Amino acid sequence: MLQSLTRLVALAAAIVPRVRAAGSTDSYTDADPAQAGYLPNHNMDPAVVDSTEFGLLWSIRYNAQEQLYAKPLVYTPNAGGPQIVFIASSQNWIRTVNAKDGTPINARQVHTPFLQAEIGCNDIPNTIGIIGTPVIDPATDIAYFFAKTYIPNFRTAGNTGVYNGVYYFHGVNVNTLQDVFPPVLIDGSQSDNAPAKYFIGGVILQRPSLTQIGSVVYGGFGGHCDLFNYTGLVIGVDINQKKVVTNFATESGPLVPQTNVWNQNGGGGEGGIWMSGMALASDGNRLFWVSGNGVGHENQGVPASGSSGCKTLGEAAVNLAVGAGGKLSLTDYFQPYDYQGLDGGDQDFGSGGVALLDPGTFKGTGVTKMAVTSGKNGKIYILNANNLGGYKLGPGQTDGVLQTIVTNKAVFGGVGSYPLEGGYIYSTPVGYPTYVYKLGFSGSGVPVFSQVGRTPENSAGRVGVGIPVITTYQGREGTAILWMCDPDAGLRAWYAVPGGDGLLKRINIPQVNGLNKFQRPAFGDSRLYVTDAQGTLYCLGSPVNLPLNCTSPVNFGSVALGNSSTQTVSCKANIPITRISDVTVGDAHFEVSISDLPQGAIAKGATFSFPVKWNLETTTVSNAPNASYGNTAPGIKSTALTLQTVNGIDGYSSKFPISLTGTEVSQKPFLVLAPTTVDYSGVVITDPANIPTVSLPFVISNPGVGSLTITGYAFTADQLDDPNVAYTNVSFAQQPYVLGDGFSSNNLPAVGTVIPGGGAISVDSMFHPTAVGTYNSYFFVFSNGGKAFTILEGSASTAPIANFSISTSEGGWLPEQNLVMDFGKVAPGTTSSRQIRICNEGGSVLQISKSKPPSGVFRPEDPNALHESQNIPVNDCAYATVLFVTNAEQPNLPDQTFTNSWTLNTDDINFGVHEVQITGTVVSRKIGPTNSTGQPVYQYLGCYHEIKPGGRLLPNQQYADAKNTNDRCQTSCNTGKYVFSGTEYQTECYCGNTPPANLYKSDEILCNYACSGDQSETCGGVQVGAGGYISIYYDPTRFTPSLNDTTGTGPVSGAPQTVKQVGNYNYLGCYSEATQGRALSGKAPPVPGTGTTLESCQTACQGYKYFGVEFANECYCGNTINAGSVAQASDNVDTNGCSMLCGGNQTEYCGGANRLDMYQLNASLPVPTGTPTTPTTPTGGPTNAPTIGAWSYLGCYTEATNGRALSGKLNPVPGATLTNEACAAGCQGYTYFGTEFSGECYCGNTFGAGAVLATDGGCTMTCNGNATEYCGGPNRLTTYKLNSTSTTTGTLSTSPSATATTPAGPAIKNPVGTWSYYGCMTEATNGRALNGLQNPVGGATLTLEKCATACTGYTYFGTEYSGECYCGNTFNAGSVLAAGGSDPNANGCSMLCNGDKLEYCGGPNRLSAYKTNSTLTSSSSSSMSSTSTTGAATGTSTSGTTSSTPTPTPTGPITVQNLAGYTYLGCYSEATNNRALSDLQNPIAAAKVSVESCSVACSRYTYFGVEYSGECYCGNTINAGSAKVAGTTEAQTNCNMVCNGNATEYCGGPNRLNMYQVSAASIVKAASGSSTTTSATSSVSTTSASLASTSSSSTTTKSSTTSTSGTTSSSATSSSTTSSSTTSASSSIATTSSSSSTSPTSTSTSSTSTSTSSGTTTSPTSTTTSSSSSTTSGSSTTTTSTSSSTTTSQSSITTSSSSSTTSSSTSTSKTSTSTTSSATYLPTAGARLNDWSYLGCANETTPRALSSASYSSSTAMTLESCMSYCSSTTNNYALAGLENGQECYCGNGLQNYAAVGYTGCNKPCTGNKTEICGGSSRISVWNYTQYIPPTTVRQVGTYLSQGCYPEPSAGRLLSGASYTNKTGMTVESCVNYCSAAGATYAGLEFGQECYCGNALASGVTATDQSKCNMLCKGNNKEFCGASRLLNLYKNTPSSVNSDGSATTANTANEAVIQPNTTTSYAKRDEDVLGEGMERMRLRWERSN
Repeated sequence: MLQSLTRLVALAAAIVPRVRAAGSTDSYTDADPAQAGYLPNHNMDPAVVDSTEFGLLWSIRYNAQEQLYAKPLVYTPNAGGPQIVFIASSQNWIRTVNAKDGTPINARQVHTPFLQAEIGCNDIPNTIGIIGTPVIDPATDIAYFFAKTYIPNFRTAGNTGVYNGVYYFHGVNVNTLQDVFPPVLIDGSQSDNAPAKYFIGGVILQRPSLTQIGSVVYGGFGGHCDLFNYTGLVIGVDINQKKVVTNFATESGPLVPQTNVWNQNGGGGEGGIWMSGMALASDGNRLFWVSGNGVGHENQGVPASGSSGCKTLGEAAVNLAVGAGGKLSLTDYFQPYDYQGLDGGDQDFGSGGVALLDPGTFKGTGVTKMAVTSGKNGKIYILNANNLGGYKLGPGQTDGVLQTIVTNKAVFGGVGSYPLEGGYIYSTPVGYPTYVYKLGFSGSGVPVFSQVGRTPENSAGRVGVGIPVITTYQGREGTAILWMCDPDAGLRAWYAVPGGDGLLKRINIPQVNGLNKFQRPAFGDSRLYVTDAQGTLYCLGSPVNLPLNCTSPVNFGSVALGNSSTQTVSCKANIPITRISDVTVGDAHFEVSISDLPQGAIAKGATFSFPVKWNLETTTVSNAPNASYGNTAPGIKSTALTLQTVNGIDGYSSKFPISLTGTEVSQKPFLVLAPTTVDYSGVVITDPANIPTVSLPFVISNPGVGSLTITGYAFTADQLDDPNVAYTNVSFAQQPYVLGDGFSSNNLPAVGTVIPGGGAISVDSMFHPTAVGTYNSYFFVFSNGGKAFTILEGSASTAPIANFSISTSEGGWLPEQNLVMDFGKVAPGTTSSRQIRICNEGGSVLQISKSKPPSGVFRPEDPNALHESQNIPVNDCAYATVLFVTNAEQPNLPDQTFTNSWTLNTDDINFGVHEVQITGTVVSRKIGPTNSTGQPVYQYLGCYHEIKPGGRLLPNQQYADAKNTNDRCQTSCNTGKYVFSGTEYQTECYCGNTPPANLYKSDEILCNYACSGDQSETCGGVQVGAGGYISIYYDPTRFTPSLNDTTGTGPVSGAPQTVKQVGNYNYLGCYSEATQGRALSGKAPPVPGTGTTLESCQTACQGYKYFGVEFANECYCGNTINAGSVAQASDNVDTNGCSMLCGGNQTEYCGGANRLDMYQLNASLPVPTGTPTTPTTPTGGPTNAPTIGAWSYLGCYTEATNGRALSGKLNPVPGATLTNEACAAGCQGYTYFGTEFSGECYCGNTFGAGAVLATDGGCTMTCNGNATEYCGGPNRLTTYKLNSTSTTTGTLSTSPSATATTPAGPAIKNPVGTWSYYGCMTEATNGRALNGLQNPVGGATLTLEKCATACTGYTYFGTEYSGECYCGNTFNAGSVLAAGGSDPNANGCSMLCNGDKLEYCGGPNRLSAYKTNSTLTSSSSSSMSSTSTTGAATGTSTSGTTSSTPTPTPTGPITVQNLAGYTYLGCYSEATNNRALSDLQNPIAAAKVSVESCSVACSRYTYFGVEYSGECYCGNTINAGSAKVAGTTEAQTNCNMVCNGNATEYCGGPNRLNMYQVSAASIVKAASGSSTTTSATSSVSTTSASLASTSSSSTTTKSSTTSTSGTTSSSATSSSTTSSSTTSASSSIATTSSSSSTSPTSTSTSSTSTSTSSGTTTSPTSTTTSSSSSTTSGSSTTTTSTSSSTTTSQSSITTSSSSSTTSSSTSTSKTSTSTTSSATYLPTAGARLNDWSYLGCANETTPRALSSASYSSSTAMTLESCMSYCSSTTNNYALAGLENGQECYCGNGLQNYAAVGYTGCNKPCTGNKTEICGGSSRISVWNYTQYIPPTTVRQVGTYLSQGCYPEPSAGRLLSGASYTNKTGMTVESCVNYCSAAGATYAGLEFGQECYCGNALASGVTATDQSKCNMLCKGNNKEFCGASRLLNLYKNTPSSVNSDGSATTANTANEAVIQPNTTTSYAKRDEDVLGEGMERMRLRWERSN
């Protein structure tokens, strides 16, 4: 029995001669070197495997999209230690783990992997790295493999690209994974037998496992989906020389195409070697492999021997000799006689490898070594390994091989073999069982295989089925296990020898996921290893903790019937055993008694033995193949004996299995006929005159000892259970001998033939049909050893005929010859679909022989649709839906056309290769201004990183506010004539004219912030630790992007520019102003009426040596550049400051603030005509008037250091006639004015930084309009200040300060109103430091005071970058006090406010931060909080100033554990094979995910979880495998990633979810409607999505109140039912309270609170709106309550409002008044009307935003009528929209770029003037919160849904009664109709048709339920079939309980269209929470 094991070990030693043999249980290559698939050395005991002791020991899942195509290797290093598993992946990762427990040891990525997207072949998805299985050299511990990667710019420009793809050969030490020599580059090596062919790694694939022979490692190479110019290769690398030593090409010679165009499909010889990943087989110094489709055809019909030296070895089995130095040369080959047909039909002969069978068993007359191969052509070839067969060397020029087994079933991967018990081979076709063939012999001793069994189960019906492998326990007979890897079913196992019924017995092993393609297990010591399609490595085996060590297996030897044998089993206890409680055995013929076992405790180390008897004393031979136990036949028997133990210690198995085996011998003859069925499959008749014959063998054998004599043969076609079976004896009158109709044999043994004991005869049988039809015969053999029969069966049919077509966009089909699938123009971010259809119009099954689908933006909806080897039945069709999935993209991108292809072929010989060309064009959304051709001015350039040193990429900020869109920003930039437009931080708009450098270009995914004014657009982004990103657009008429522009200096045409020559002046550069006075002081020409231009300034300065332009409109002349004025170092206008556009010409630059574009006279140039040549000099002796009206003279002031001294208003009066009086009049409303340089006037309320009293008396220039007055001088202002005690008519406003002081330098201002300086804070790590409210005021005029006012209601505000303002209640994670103390120049908060140059407003990534101080008061600031307590019993009221506890410096994010309405469950892992929560995935944008926002989105589910910072999942169950992770800290659980939408919270982690569950208590509480009291605090919610509390009032206090002054804690709680609550300012949400009064009249309810309370009665005719105003001072309180009653139409809408102010005066109490108003109600987002919620005002679009249903009424349109129309049973839509006062539209979502958030919804409804029904091109959009989507009704009465059924090709599915109802069809009406007709079935079709019947048309089966998707005409909540598809119902009386209730209730649907909560105009959060809590309450009630 051990001969086979010995032979295999010897073979391995011969192939890899090394110092040390591998570990006895190692698998250091893929299976065995011969690829025979038999592994006897891994201790796989079937008694253990088929028991509960064998299970899943561990599993490891690796990276996302990482695939493990290379099989695992198991190895024991030379240094000893544990066995390891070595794995390699498609991402070029190599890893080692402990084979026993999976502990990681080492990991390394050797290269960047090659991208699958480069090649358009989807066979291997995502990445291609190490695909072929490596090999380990056991002598050196070195693993060898080929890895695919890139060499940047290797053959073409770029880092990637097919042409830059290469292969490296690696050798790594398995102990360290480090290279033992530099990787060997394979690219460029030439083929030995075809020198013109050289290696290009990008176009080929290394798929087969590697083989090592001596010092050379060999690998086979094929193509990628037959694309590109490739030829199959065998590459050999010498590991000692570290170089390629041989390169053998499969196709060579003059008949093979040879071009050097690398991407030319078919440009090479093809003939790839891939063999479904099997290795090149070897038996020493020979290599065997099989190739696929080839191009050259040297063999053209003339027979050729295998030694003829054929050069075109496509579709061939090849034997290469390994010569000196590892060189390869052709020795022998076999090429099927029909190989050219295989090429044409893409039926790769090479889809399966070669298996070299064990020569000790598999041999016979004339053959000493056999080989087996098979492929997609449905044939198994049995070859003589020493003489493969050449070409057409068989009878009649067929194949000269030992045997051809025709199965007509495609095989991917080869066969497995079992050399014991007579010899078996195993083959698994796609979609069929594994078939078992047993070795037999013809009468002359020639080996013949016959099918003798199969597995009961089929393999997956798609490509990827694995390769059979057989193990035995220590090489012993009776212990063989067949293992198969399946891409659907996972790992399977069977006992390898079939039983008497011809079936293999299944071994139940633990289920694992569908395994990766073409796998077979790798085995270690009693363990095996497999990988699945998700990149998971599994280890299965038996536990190591066994209580006993016993003899196993126990071999009884040969035992004759009538005798018995007893063997002794010896055991040793591994642990203390309390007792052996039981013993069982699987076969009752094996006898064991528990009394023979130890009866008490067994000590550790103690030994014992017991007898087992195999008792055949009373057993007789019984040839009953269909019997169960009691069936006894000669042969090897095995079973398991199991000892049950009670162990003394825990942790050990309580069962110990022992294998029993032996050979049962019959002394008498015994007849066996195998197989039980000879299936000839189908014969295709193409020519009735030449019908092919199919040959298959069967075997007559005698396993008995006595000689068997054949006594006769007979056959019958009758069923054997018929009472009168008519038999026909076989006649030997002439050959062939007839075995039944269509069946015969030429070598059937004659009657009287004697078969000795143990002998067998193989009989060749033939199937030769005479016509189309089905044939079968029961063939009997009679003998003195019994009788037996086998079933002969086959069929004949005409050839398959393929009909091919592509769908149109309208649902029709294109003509068959059209191979173009054109999607036309589609919008980005959408999915379109078309279909491919292949129909079989022939007479036999049609098979798809080739299918290479597209990948990328075009891809199959179902990856398995139209897959290779798919069978299409006669008169049936197969479909594949192709999706065009376009990415969401920025607007204004050029139209982009995509192309791809799908290559298809079938076994219809007339079909040929069909290459479907797929094309589609993505047309982006167009926004912004357009040019004369109607195209957008700006195109999208990309996402850029805002990290440019020294400033922003686009320096000119236009605005920053909540209405920002790219459209608006581009319009602003276009107005300014800018080339570039960019948006950032959601709210900011920038323009510029300098190209952004490619150095800063980033991945588009980093620009992920939605624009504040349009959530559908992207406006930049922010990333953790990286800063900001800007979305940039450009004008393509003025700039052309370049990949090489790394500096941002690319040419920009048409942009504003610095002019280099103006007339006779040349440009000098950008100059600063002088230190004292002007840089040019000769002349200051007045500003022309049309604005200054370079030309106007040049004309005005003729005669001067220099002229300069400054501040856009200022022109200066001079002959000397004065001291201190110097040229700036940079010529970049954004850096040097000369960036202002000329006032009279926007295409030219005219200096900047204190910067001049300076020009110098060029005397060689002519003077322009008409210009003055002599400068004039001003004269006179003016004075300074001490007062001018209400203004007093301050003195002569300098200009500011950076900018203007006075910047409030510039030059309000003409400069040519300027006087101080005129300037004073122009500056009314300002505190200061100043005149400068004779003709300039400036106004302001503060002085810019650096503006101080001049000491040089520089105000010496007279006014242009009055020479008796001084009007400043160069950089000097004659300055006046408004008297604070004077009144001037026309004054607009006064300074916030009562007095003004002489301006000084900038300083840190503290306090600012009621705010105290907090410090200079850094920005947050992820996002903004303060994210409550962003940029609420304009940046250009920002001051600390303006920001403070805008942030009222928040705890903190901060200013940044001179013009940015932020508010918030907490500082987000990472925001800390900046280093540098309080010095602005040290801490970075050194930038001056744009609106006040005496204040600091932060700096780059620095905020000048302030915190509210409630103890401070100001006449212009609002009180942060106050608390009022109304005593219900005493009628007293107490009011005071509320104190606030200082908020500490932020410490970082937290895990939210107290979310209202939810219970925090903990940190959970993802599920085993799914998402933990899978009902709704990512309902909100990743950038906005927080715990609160996810809870709102998941409000209708029981659970929600947040994961990986930006993922939100909802579900009603937590799926299997998801469990709570151990640990008490975020670091321990890995739930430690900060939420994208709120940096103060954690949102799970990698494969970790923060899990929350609906709290039942909160559901009931929310549902009860009871009055609640909420405490008021001064703190404000720290999250942007916080929800305001809800208060309820049931009483009104009428008694007088007594006010008491005092100080109240911020946590004080109101004692009455009127609650005081603080509203989250971050979301600007008011709280809503409801009154419990139910009187029919209006009731006003007052509330004294900082929050708002409204009283609403339940009267159906009125709505009460209440507002509460609270005024707080130091000593008194005034409360005013106003109630208004508004009559509405049959429904009420509740709103609320509040205001709170603080003053220093005492107010008086006022009584409540009630007024009635008929004003039109203007709803706000979130307002409710019955079950409808207002989303907002949306823009109308073309086509319409809501287009599913509509009606109009010029007299009766109301909100209610439109809502009723849209939600009716007939329509059933989730959204109702009203437009133009009289139009109603319905739909389930806004379409065509429509969005809420617009203004203009202002037209009253025609049927109710108090309601608003949209406006002109504006829609009031309402959301139906109780919307129920349509569904398939599961049951009506006793009729149960059977699914969706197609109509047959002819006739009807149901042929009984029928009717049509085009307006009122429902499922119920149809079922009732059919029930009344007495029909068994009811079916609904096309939404309006009903059919009945008592039987279904034959051959029709259910299809995908989702295809029945047409709504019933009478009920839009139900589906009523589709075109030629029926929703089918069957009368099933058992489906109703005794009480008449249905046993299967229809599933209750819930609303899936939720209110829009993503925009700043969205419904209020408390309304969202209310809806969510109501849904939870209803669900909780149903479940309880």
